[in-house]
Amino acid sequence: MPSPSPTDLSARLDALVANRIQHLVPGTARDILICIDQAVQRWLDPDSQERQEAETRLPETTGLSVAMIRHVLPLIFREYRADRIETLCVDELGCLEVLDRFVPSVSGQKRASGPPLMTHVLAGNVPGAGLDSVIFSLLVKSATLVKTSSAEPVLPALFARSIRDIDPNLGACLSVVSWPGGNAELEDLAYGRADMVVASGSDASLAAIRKRTRGQFIGYGHKVSFGLVTKESLTEAEETAHKVAYDVALYDQQGCLSPQLIYVKEGGDVTPKEFAALLATGLAHWQTELPRGPVSPEVSTAIRRARDEAEWQALAGKDVVLHASPNGTDWTVVYDADPTFVQSPLYRTIRVKPLRDIAQLGGILEAWRPYLEAVGVAAGPERTATLADTLVALGVSRVCPIGTMQRPPLSWRHGGRPRVGDLVRWVGVEWEV
Repeated sequence: MPSPSPTDLSARLDALVANRIQHLVPGTARDILICIDQAVQRWLDPDSQERQEAETRLPETTGLSVAMIRHVLPLIFREYRADRIETLCVDELGCLEVLDRFVPSVSGQKRASGPPLMTHVLAGNVPGAGLDSVIFSLLVKSATLVKTSSAEPVLPALFARSIRDIDPNLGACLSVVSWPGGNAELEDLAYGRADMVVASGSDASLAAIRKRTRGQFIGYGHKVSFGLVTKESLTEAEETAHKVAYDVALYDQQGCLSPQLIYVKEGGDVTPKEFAALLATGLAHWQTELPRGPVSPEVSTAIRRARDEAEWQALAGKDVVLHASPNGTDWTVVYDADPTFVQSPLYRTIRVKPLRDIAQLGGILEAWRPYLEAVGVAAGPERTATLADTLVALGVSRVCPIGTMQRPPLSWRHGGRPRVGDLVRWVGVEWEV
């Protein structure tokens, strides 16, 4: 996708705002939702043009294997069906119709409206990241500019084409562009003219975008997640390890919901050290089913450095055990008795650490509180409920079953923020009493 010139980008923004007034404002949110649902149905059809093209092109732009792309595309799009989006709107807004007209409220009437122009800056770590926010932007009737990652512009552009094919008027209110970061002239236009900017990326990138933003800014920065295996779940240790391995393997561990470390409670039917060996077996299985994509020399070096460090610690007499894929750096499991939280080099590299008491987590993770996003728990619903207060106190915004960490429901509040509710402004009309 070629970078637009400042003149071209300015013209696109003018057209988006004009098309919103002509097409979005007079219409209904339900009509928009129907169009989005039709586009999503195409993406859920493995024989559709969209799916075929995405499965061909995305392995190159994302670095994920063909098998992984085929596996994750349905996971991405199934959450965007109309019934799920409307359920979310009811939860956060009260009803879908509040986006079209005033509806009764406790003291009179209320209505919600999106900003005239919204710019979205998407990260490129996993395919489809930020696509939900783009969908919600159209739903609240905002003209929508999408700046994709330079590394992965394909999926947003293909989805925009799906919208345009189904409803050219709605498609005219959505424009997808891409350029390398740091182009001040383009960024002043994209961020300075927008009434709201929603951006994902590194903390440094978000700080730079915020400086150029005139309107409201919503940023999603660096986040990390981890897994917690309770001793109760170790009665079925192999199955639990298989689920943990799936969470590690999905998207090659590139998402903010991917576990970077697994804590295993001591006192179960298998020890944390034995669980690490089972996890290695699980990762070997997923390497066959969903092979890891190729990695850069820099990533390979980082993984080998983590392996070397584990071997050196073991030779020094520390309680550390390394399990590694026999060929290359496809997967790595390090058992380490030191409970300190350590970031992973990712790409299916995971540390397993023992935990004497759940209460330890507060002290261990104190320095990571601003960055914690999710914890996947291997436990039944009742046990998870008893752990929830402790886990929420850590600062996480999502507690979920292990095996589902990278498959969040649409209702997941990224960073603890509302999904649709964050994008609207409320107007109330009060009756004289």
